[in-house]
Amino acid sequence: MAEIKRAKGMSLYNRSWRPVTPLKELYVPTDEMKRIERSAAELFLSLYNPMLGTAYAVVDQGETPDVTCSDPTTSRELFLEVSLLENIPGEIAHELGRRLKPISETTGTTAVSLRDDVYPTFRRTIAKKLLSSYGPNTALVLRQVSILWEPCEWELMATEFRNEVLQGKENNFGAGAWV
Repeated sequence: MAEIKRAKGMSLYNRSWRPVTPLKELYVPTDEMKRIERSAAELFLSLYNPMLGTAYAVVDQGETPDVTCSDPTTSRELFLEVSLLENIPGEIAHELGRRLKPISETTGTTAVSLRDDVYPTFRRTIAKKLLSSYGPNTALVLRQVSILWEPCEWELMATEFRNEVLQGKENNFGAGAWV
């Protein structure tokens, strides 16, 4: 019987023998993550402010919450906890140029299934964020990494997420959860 050898960067446990991304390539340096969070916060505020008649601007960044905003007209603060949503694990690293496009466990290709890949991944990410209660002036800002899903797809998920993921945790982010 021939000996099975492990090729560099390949996993014996990976049935398709796809390249395995070393952990160092998946790591996002703190300064890069801060830029991503700030960019997501600024995009969020450009939509949030006109909708609610506020003038919030980013004034500080930290760990928890990620971003502190202040409205100079009211002196009120708004805290943002930013979370990136990926369709399947490894997509963020791909978008940052750190690995090849991930393969879907469901389809076996780079194409993803909304129901079988995306819903479970989003549910895990959001449920993890909802384990903590951030208080009345904090908003959860979910930044979708992929441009694949449109508002109609989000509407398909909205009821399911409200009933299965958010129920009973509505006050964990008093300023709401925003996609």
